[in-house]
Amino acid sequence: MPSLHKLQTDFAAAIFSGGDHVDALLAHCGGDGGRAALGLEAYRRSVLANLGGAVQATYPVLEAIVGKDFLTAAARRYALERPSTSGDLNAYGSDFDDFLAGYAPAADLPYLPAVARLEWLVQQVYGAADAQAQDFTALAATPPERWRELHFRLDPAHACLESTWPLARIWEVNQPDYDGDFLVDFDRAQTVLIHRRPGGTAVEALHPGEADFLRALGAGLNLDAAVEDATRFAEFDLQASLQRFIAAGLLRQAY
Repeated sequence: MPSLHKLQTDFAAAIFSGGDHVDALLAHCGGDGGRAALGLEAYRRSVLANLGGAVQATYPVLEAIVGKDFLTAAARRYALERPSTSGDLNAYGSDFDDFLAGYAPAADLPYLPAVARLEWLVQQVYGAADAQAQDFTALAATPPERWRELHFRLDPAHACLESTWPLARIWEVNQPDYDGDFLVDFDRAQTVLIHRRPGGTAVEALHPGEADFLRALGAGLNLDAAVEDATRFAEFDLQASLQRFIAAGLLRQAY
């Protein structure tokens, strides 16, 4: 009689690889082998459908770009090649961008992995912890000439993603309620901000230097150091960026 570990390994191989692995597993089964084979196949279809469905639910923009049939096939191949290692389906699909980078049918759409990475971050931001209420008492009480000494806490429900592709524009034109022209300049690189707000999760392009500015603040640097990091970009506008991020609720507290 094989060990429990051996049975579990053979069972996983039968589900995700099929073929001879199914025969090897069924050899350990007593009773009606035909009935066992039917039960295993039904379970295999269910597992792959659930995993593939989880991927499809996570990547609606990808589906809008490539169509349902393409994404269904890609999600099934992904499920076969990269089985879940967690009981939480919400954690499944984190490396779908990496899978797409090597998925031959997607080779003609080289921006798909970047879009997948964006969509995964959108899901993570959506499920992030709630932020504390905005509190700028310290900012109001600090003389303007000393503002650069202040630190800022950021809303945890955000992420930045740098890309060689125009991700904010790709995201925009593939939203269900989008009503406008569909022109996309694929030669335009963008760094995007993903931020959960009361009306939903927003994806928007960041101006030059803003991503560096936010990363520096998020790392605990004071305003002076964050500005120094961002001003390697001549276009960076501190006042406009502060106003924008405070109004959006991204900057939560000065201290």
